[in-house]
Amino acid sequence: MVGLWGFRGCQCLHRCLHYYIDNMTQQSPIDIDPHAVKEIIMDDYSGHIDLTLGTGPGRFEHGYTNFKVNWSGDATTVLKLRDGREFRPIQFHFHTPSEHTLQGHHFPFCMHLVHQSTDGNLAVVGVFFQVGEDESPFLKQFWNVLPELDPHGVDVTVDNISFDDLYIASTITDEAFYRYQGSLTTPPYTEHVEWILVKDPRTMSKAQLQHFIDILPGGSNARELQPIQDAAGQ
Repeated sequence: MVGLWGFRGCQCLHRCLHYYIDNMTQQSPIDIDPHAVKEIIMDDYSGHIDLTLGTGPGRFEHGYTNFKVNWSGDATTVLKLRDGREFRPIQFHFHTPSEHTLQGHHFPFCMHLVHQSTDGNLAVVGVFFQVGEDESPFLKQFWNVLPELDPHGVDVTVDNISFDDLYIASTITDEAFYRYQGSLTTPPYTEHVEWILVKDPRTMSKAQLQHFIDILPGGSNARELQPIQDAAGQ
Protein backbone atom coordinates (compact mmCIF):
# COMPACT_ATOMS: atom_id res chain seq x y z
CA MET A 1 0.00 0.00 0.00
CA VAL A 2 1.41 3.39 -0.95
CA GLY A 3 -0.87 5.58 1.08
CA LEU A 4 -3.63 8.04 0.29
CA TRP A 5 -1.29 10.37 -1.68
CA GLY A 6 -2.26 13.50 0.27
CA PHE A 7 -3.15 15.08 3.58
CA ARG A 8 -5.91 17.63 3.68
CA GLY A 9 -9.11 15.70 4.21
CA CYS A 10 -7.50 12.73 5.97
CA GLN A 11 -6.34 14.44 9.19
CA CYS A 12 -8.58 12.14 11.24
CA LEU A 13 -6.62 9.14 10.03
CA HIS A 14 -3.42 11.06 10.69
CA ARG A 15 -4.46 11.64 14.33
CA CYS A 16 -5.49 8.01 14.77
CA LEU A 17 -1.99 6.99 13.72
CA HIS A 18 -0.32 9.48 16.08
CA TYR A 19 0.81 6.91 18.66
CA TYR A 20 1.97 4.57 15.92
CA ILE A 21 4.05 7.33 14.30
CA ASP A 22 5.58 8.41 17.62
CA ASN A 23 7.26 5.01 17.83
CA MET A 24 8.87 5.35 14.40
CA THR A 25 12.37 6.74 13.92
CA GLN A 26 12.83 7.03 10.14
CA GLN A 27 9.94 9.23 9.06
CA SER A 28 9.79 11.36 5.91
CA PRO A 29 9.90 14.04 4.66
CA ILE A 30 12.94 15.72 6.16
CA ASP A 31 14.98 18.84 5.61
CA ILE A 32 17.99 17.89 3.52
CA ASP A 33 21.17 19.30 5.02
CA PRO A 34 24.27 18.44 2.94
CA HIS A 35 26.22 18.06 6.17
CA ALA A 36 23.79 15.42 7.47
CA VAL A 37 22.78 13.63 4.27
CA LYS A 38 25.68 13.08 1.92
CA GLU A 39 25.51 14.59 -1.56
CA ILE A 40 26.55 11.97 -4.09
CA ILE A 41 27.85 12.89 -7.54
CA MET A 42 27.84 9.93 -9.88
CA ASP A 43 31.09 10.90 -11.61
CA ASP A 44 32.81 10.35 -8.26
CA TYR A 45 30.78 7.29 -7.25
CA SER A 46 30.29 5.24 -10.39
CA GLY A 47 27.56 2.63 -10.27
CA HIS A 48 25.76 3.89 -7.18
CA ILE A 49 22.42 4.11 -9.00
CA ASP A 50 21.34 3.02 -12.46
CA LEU A 51 17.95 4.29 -13.60
CA THR A 52 16.30 3.48 -16.92
CA LEU A 53 12.89 4.94 -17.73
CA GLY A 54 10.94 3.72 -20.74
CA THR A 55 7.58 4.75 -22.14
CA GLY A 56 4.18 3.35 -21.23
CA PRO A 57 0.54 4.16 -20.56
CA GLY A 58 -0.55 5.76 -17.29
CA ARG A 59 -3.83 5.28 -15.46
CA PHE A 60 -4.81 8.36 -13.47
CA GLU A 61 -6.58 7.47 -10.24
CA HIS A 62 -8.17 10.05 -7.95
CA GLY A 63 -6.94 9.90 -4.36
CA TYR A 64 -9.16 12.18 -2.28
CA THR A 65 -6.61 15.00 -1.88
CA ASN A 66 -4.37 14.08 -4.78
CA PHE A 67 -4.14 11.67 -7.66
CA LYS A 68 -1.64 9.01 -8.61
CA VAL A 69 -0.63 7.75 -12.01
CA ASN A 70 -0.23 3.99 -12.18
CA TRP A 71 2.73 3.67 -14.53
CA SER A 72 5.27 0.89 -15.06
CA GLY A 73 7.02 2.07 -18.22
CA ASP A 74 8.13 -0.76 -20.46
CA ALA A 75 10.35 -3.84 -20.22
CA THR A 76 13.51 -1.70 -20.04
CA THR A 77 12.33 0.40 -17.09
CA VAL A 78 14.25 -0.41 -13.90
CA LEU A 79 15.99 1.20 -10.92
CA LYS A 80 19.16 -0.60 -9.80
CA LEU A 81 21.00 0.19 -6.58
CA ARG A 82 24.67 -0.47 -5.93
CA ASP A 83 23.87 -3.35 -3.55
CA GLY A 84 22.28 -5.27 -6.44
CA ARG A 85 18.63 -4.64 -5.61
CA GLU A 86 16.27 -3.88 -8.48
CA PHE A 87 13.02 -1.94 -8.34
CA ARG A 88 10.29 -1.44 -10.94
CA PRO A 89 8.10 1.69 -11.06
CA ILE A 90 4.51 1.29 -9.95
CA GLN A 91 3.18 4.86 -9.81
CA PHE A 92 4.02 8.53 -9.60
CA HIS A 93 2.24 11.43 -7.92
CA PHE A 94 2.76 15.08 -7.00
CA HIS A 95 2.78 17.40 -3.99
CA THR A 96 2.60 21.14 -3.49
CA PRO A 97 4.63 22.52 -1.90
CA SER A 98 7.52 20.08 -2.02
CA GLU A 99 7.52 17.72 0.94
CA HIS A 100 11.29 17.61 1.41
CA THR A 101 13.18 20.85 1.78
CA LEU A 102 16.77 21.76 0.91
CA GLN A 103 18.35 23.65 3.80
CA GLY A 104 14.92 24.87 4.84
CA HIS A 105 13.78 25.83 1.36
CA HIS A 106 10.47 24.48 0.02
CA PHE A 107 10.11 24.20 -3.73
CA PRO A 108 6.60 24.96 -5.00
CA PHE A 109 6.08 21.47 -6.41
CA CYS A 110 7.56 17.99 -6.47
CA MET A 111 7.06 14.60 -8.08
CA HIS A 112 7.54 11.20 -6.41
CA LEU A 113 8.21 8.23 -8.68
CA VAL A 114 7.53 5.14 -6.55
CA HIS A 115 9.34 1.87 -7.27
CA GLN A 116 8.86 -1.58 -5.75
CA SER A 117 11.09 -4.66 -5.66
CA THR A 118 9.88 -8.22 -6.07
CA ASP A 119 10.04 -8.71 -2.29
CA GLY A 120 7.86 -5.65 -1.66
CA ASN A 121 10.49 -3.09 -0.65
CA LEU A 122 10.00 0.48 -1.85
CA ALA A 123 12.25 3.13 -3.37
CA VAL A 124 11.15 6.64 -4.33
CA VAL A 125 12.85 9.00 -6.77
CA GLY A 126 11.94 12.58 -5.85
CA VAL A 127 12.15 15.49 -8.30
CA PHE A 128 11.75 19.15 -7.30
CA PHE A 129 10.14 21.73 -9.58
CA GLN A 130 10.61 25.49 -9.68
CA VAL A 131 8.35 27.97 -11.46
CA GLY A 132 9.68 29.64 -14.59
CA GLU A 133 8.54 31.02 -17.90
CA ASP A 134 8.58 27.70 -19.74
CA GLU A 135 6.08 24.89 -19.38
CA SER A 136 7.25 21.45 -18.38
CA PRO A 137 6.95 19.30 -21.52
CA PHE A 138 6.72 16.25 -19.26
CA LEU A 139 3.65 17.56 -17.44
CA LYS A 140 2.18 18.88 -20.67
CA GLN A 141 1.72 15.27 -21.86
CA PHE A 142 -1.16 14.74 -19.45
CA TRP A 143 -1.92 17.94 -17.50
CA ASN A 144 -5.11 18.52 -19.49
CA VAL A 145 -6.77 15.40 -18.04
CA LEU A 146 -6.72 16.64 -14.43
CA PRO A 147 -10.22 18.20 -14.54
CA GLU A 148 -11.59 14.85 -15.76
CA LEU A 149 -10.57 13.02 -12.58
CA ASP A 150 -13.47 11.96 -10.39
CA PRO A 151 -13.12 11.07 -6.67
CA HIS A 152 -16.04 8.65 -7.08
CA GLY A 153 -14.10 6.18 -9.13
CA VAL A 154 -13.78 7.51 -12.67
CA ASP A 155 -10.17 7.00 -13.79
CA VAL A 156 -8.48 8.32 -16.92
CA THR A 157 -5.87 6.54 -19.05
CA VAL A 158 -3.20 8.36 -21.06
CA ASP A 159 -1.19 6.43 -23.64
CA ASN A 160 2.59 6.52 -23.89
CA ILE A 161 3.78 8.74 -21.06
CA SER A 162 7.49 9.37 -21.56
CA PHE A 163 10.03 10.65 -19.05
CA ASP A 164 12.49 11.73 -21.75
CA ASP A 165 11.70 15.44 -21.36
CA LEU A 166 12.30 15.28 -17.62
CA TYR A 167 15.89 14.10 -18.14
CA ILE A 168 15.99 12.02 -14.97
CA ALA A 169 17.43 8.79 -16.34
CA SER A 170 19.88 10.51 -18.67
CA THR A 171 21.23 12.98 -16.11
CA ILE A 172 21.12 11.06 -12.82
CA THR A 173 24.43 9.47 -13.86
CA ASP A 174 26.23 12.81 -13.56
CA GLU A 175 23.87 14.86 -11.44
CA ALA A 176 24.05 15.46 -7.71
CA PHE A 177 21.39 13.77 -5.65
CA TYR A 178 20.70 12.85 -2.04
CA ARG A 179 19.90 9.40 -0.75
CA TYR A 180 18.63 8.35 2.66
CA GLN A 181 16.37 5.73 4.23
CA GLY A 182 13.02 7.07 5.42
CA SER A 183 9.32 6.34 5.07
CA LEU A 184 6.24 6.86 2.97
CA THR A 185 4.86 10.36 3.50
CA THR A 186 1.23 9.18 3.51
CA PRO A 187 -0.56 6.61 5.68
CA PRO A 188 0.52 4.01 6.73
CA TYR A 189 3.93 5.81 6.83
CA THR A 190 5.83 2.58 6.16
CA GLU A 191 9.54 2.87 6.97
CA HIS A 192 12.67 1.42 5.31
CA VAL A 193 11.88 3.29 2.10
CA GLU A 194 14.90 4.22 -0.03
CA TRP A 195 14.72 7.91 -0.96
CA ILE A 196 16.67 9.29 -3.92
CA LEU A 197 16.20 13.05 -4.29
CA VAL A 198 17.50 14.76 -7.42
CA LYS A 199 19.17 17.97 -6.26
CA ASP A 200 18.57 20.31 -9.21
CA PRO A 201 14.93 21.29 -9.81
CA ARG A 202 13.07 21.05 -13.11
CA THR A 203 10.95 23.92 -14.41
CA MET A 204 7.19 24.27 -14.77
CA SER A 205 5.05 27.28 -15.63
CA LYS A 206 2.98 29.24 -13.13
CA ALA A 207 -0.16 28.16 -15.00
CA GLN A 208 0.78 24.48 -14.68
CA LEU A 209 1.29 24.86 -10.94
CA GLN A 210 -2.02 26.69 -10.53
CA HIS A 211 -3.78 24.01 -12.56
CA PHE A 212 -2.67 21.43 -9.99
CA ILE A 213 -3.50 23.61 -6.99
CA ASP A 214 -7.01 24.15 -8.35
CA ILE A 215 -7.87 20.43 -8.09
CA LEU A 216 -6.77 20.16 -4.43
CA PRO A 217 -9.43 20.70 -1.75
CA GLY A 218 -7.15 22.80 0.42
CA GLY A 219 -4.64 24.02 -2.12
CA SER A 220 -1.80 21.90 -0.74
CA ASN A 221 -1.13 18.24 0.04
CA ALA A 222 2.29 18.05 1.66
CA ARG A 223 3.09 16.31 4.91
CA GLU A 224 4.91 18.39 7.51
CA LEU A 225 8.65 17.92 7.97
CA GLN A 226 9.69 15.14 10.34
CA PRO A 227 12.56 15.22 12.85
CA ILE A 228 15.75 13.52 11.73
CA GLN A 229 16.36 10.66 14.12
CA ASP A 230 17.72 7.45 12.63
CA ALA A 231 17.38 8.44 8.97
CA ALA A 232 20.16 6.53 7.28
CA GLY A 233 21.76 9.08 4.96
CA GLN A 234 24.28 8.20 2.29
